Amino acid sequence: MRTVIYLLAVAVISGIWTLVRMEAYIRLSGEHSIWSEFGGWYYASLFVFLFWSALYCGVKYHLLLQVEHRKMLEVAAVNEHEQLRRLQAEAIASEAQLKMLRYQLNPHFLFNTLNSINALIRFEQADEAGQMVIRLSDFLRLSLKEDPMQKIALEREIEAVLLYLEIEKTRFADRLIVDLSIDEQTRNAQVPSMLLQPLVENSVKYAIAPNELGGTIAISAQHAGSRLILEVTDTGCSSRFSDTLECHFTSTGVGVKNVRERLCNLYPQNFHIEQCKKTDSGMLVRIDIPLEIPTHTTHLTQGETL
Repeated sequence: MRTVIYLLAVAVISGIWTLVRMEAYIRLSGEHSIWSEFGGWYYASLFVFLFWSALYCGVKYHLLLQVEHRKMLEVAAVNEHEQLRRLQAEAIASEAQLKMLRYQLNPHFLFNTLNSINALIRFEQADEAGQMVIRLSDFLRLSLKEDPMQKIALEREIEAVLLYLEIEKTRFADRLIVDLSIDEQTRNAQVPSMLLQPLVENSVKYAIAPNELGGTIAISAQHAGSRLILEVTDTGCSSRFSDTLECHFTSTGVGVKNVRERLCNLYPQNFHIEQCKKTDSGMLVRIDIPLEIPTHTTHLTQGETL
């Protein structure tokens, strides 16, 4: 509609301008026979006005586009700023959740260990209680050194688990057997700190503690292509403790739930955790995460203090 109005206005103004030009030419030259050439004069005027109208509209719309472009850039900048703030807020929330999940482990483990120390004291086993307190302090010192947001080498995670199991061996002695099977190529793989400890703690609580004969906890790590496969298994309880075993399978405490939530935050849609009964006896927890091996690795030297 605007284009039609522009063309009609140009046609009318061109006709008026042609009449003015021809009348001025007649008055100045005295020539009265030029009205037969009105069409040629009109088309010349029409061409000039169309050209100037096109130039005017082009400049005007160019300026409007510049204004719209600036507005779009301002809106895009505002949206980008808001998105950045939202991403920062989500990152802070995710970091806080990870730290909360990570720090849940220490009170959970500490509660069980203090109960064990209390039991040793009650049975007048002061030496064993003292050793457990020393190992507990070493374990807590190690856990405080590790940043909940940072991943650590698998070999350091295994050392932390073994330190925890040394604490439990004070209580169970020969009843607790540990079997390690760690692929050499996975020792430097990066894993979340305190990933295996709650799984091992579940095995101690539900498989070793109620079993008079004790049992074995096996920890294995293998790589399958670009994936890291971690497994924690135990030999379970005897048949007389089948109810406890069932509790082990359906437990929804801090252990497996905490590990699952941490993996969900660290490896969204890129991890798998499975808890199932073994065919013979006992439980198996399998974790499948990406295999991350840093280019520059550091190994513990012999005699390094944790």
